[in-house]
Amino acid sequence: MNARAAGLRLPFDSDREAPRKARYAVASFFGQLDDLVANTISLAVSELVTNVIAHTDSGGEVRAWDANSHGRLRIEVEDYSPIPPIVHGEIDIGGRGLLLVDKLADAWGVEQTSAGKVLWAEFVSLGR
Repeated sequence: MNARAAGLRLPFDSDREAPRKARYAVASFFGQLDDLVANTISLAVSELVTNVIAHTDSGGEVRAWDANSHGRLRIEVEDYSPIPPIVHGEIDIGGRGLLLVDKLADAWGVEQTSAGKVLWAEFVSLGR
């Protein structure tokens, strides 16, 4: 399944409430999952949305779906800045969101688009 057919689509503005709204929407969407998996996914999406709010001048869009065909759950956060994200080291103060996503997700990455970029993360569906 590709992102254009996502089960959840949540546009967000560049405001400090966006990460909380994204966490709630993703938790509701994946509500039937084991709590640990749902909490892990919610935390990762919150970090990705926070990254957008902190480092761009615009909002973006969260997309999520259950990619059962290969046993993974996928989230994407698109923004409209072409500047690639930077993963800070563990000793840096602040800016550890992508490092956290790296630890939480089974796979993650960045894809440049004509409008900016998409950060994505996949999680093994332990609750299915």
